[in-house]
Amino acid sequence: MKRLTILMLALCFVGSLRAENRRDVYRVTVDGRRAQCPVVIRDVPDWAVSAVVRSGGREIPSQFDAPLRELAFVADVDGTRKFRVEWSSEPARREYPACVHAQMWLKNEDKSLRAADTVASDRDNMYHRLHHHGPAFESEYAAYRIYFDKKQTIDTYGKKSPRLELAETMWYPSDEQLAAGYGHDNLRVFGSVGVGTLKGWDAAKNRMIHITEFDRREARIIARGPVRTVVEMAVEGWRYGGRRIGMVSRYILYAGHSDVQVENSITGDCDGLLFTTGVMKMAGNSFLRMGNAMAAVGCDFPENDTLKWERERVALAVAVPAGQVRADAEDKTSYLWLLAPDEHGHIDYVFDMWWRKSRWLEGVSDEAMLTGVLDAVRRAASPVRVERLR
Repeated sequence: MKRLTILMLALCFVGSLRAENRRDVYRVTVDGRRAQCPVVIRDVPDWAVSAVVRSGGREIPSQFDAPLRELAFVADVDGTRKFRVEWSSEPARREYPACVHAQMWLKNEDKSLRAADTVASDRDNMYHRLHHHGPAFESEYAAYRIYFDKKQTIDTYGKKSPRLELAETMWYPSDEQLAAGYGHDNLRVFGSVGVGTLKGWDAAKNRMIHITEFDRREARIIARGPVRTVVEMAVEGWRYGGRRIGMVSRYILYAGHSDVQVENSITGDCDGLLFTTGVMKMAGNSFLRMGNAMAAVGCDFPENDTLKWERERVALAVAVPAGQVRADAEDKTSYLWLLAPDEHGHIDYVFDMWWRKSRWLEGVSDEAMLTGVLDAVRRAASPVRVERLR
């Protein structure tokens, strides 16, 4: 009888815990004008582990990234739009369709692959140990990879049709996949800036500086979707400019977007140091710099076979914070800006890639590509106002 009483009390206690699921509702307004506008809410209750977002009674796919304590979703905003965020202390019960994807694969000794969220090394030896040489991420409209080597350059993969492909092509499509209209790598970045890579700058030699001396480097996938991917490249003890600094570069790609939000956080003594980013120079390219944005359209293809891999023009663009620009620059590979970190050690910006093989860009002129991608990054770099209603 005594054991039965204890068991009943225990069951009542568990039931009371379940009944105490915490819930709260935030009402949020977003002010701005942007289709497929990324919205990030950082005012997250400490106890919350999931959320549901609604607007006008309709549920909107969202993503709660616990490591970052951020809730993200994408919605059209034309003026002011109101959202209802319902927080819960229970795990999410909903699954939304995946509109983005991220992957990183370590090579085993038998040449098989195993998925990894985090890889690190204290030497520059990861390039050949990883399939497609680093982490890769995609939306329906574009894919990117980050080389895990001293260059840390961003490479691009174009989409012919809007869809996710990397889980199938693993960055390198087969003949059958190419014949079926899959996209592929569309640039040969070499030692350039690619698009939107943050590097050091050697003023005396007028060239970029790679990450050659360091204590430790790490690549990590923080979030895989369904609304956004978040990928980070971190370096500790980077010897640059006579200093020893740290840097974390975070790349965020949203559903419905080809543009990538970049958040660089630099720690240590970075006072007076300059960094550089921009777009690579391509064969026969046109270039345009306007205010805090630059773009180039050209062709520098990664394959020599021009029959199987027919050439087409690529547009690259970057928009940076105007107040952090110290000078325009260029070297033999890239068009660049020289940038200073802000008072918090941050250098944040946006980059984008368009490809004329994409179904939605067929027949578009170089001039239209150039001005279009330039306008796109400038819009993406313009913040919208997110406000919680008290």
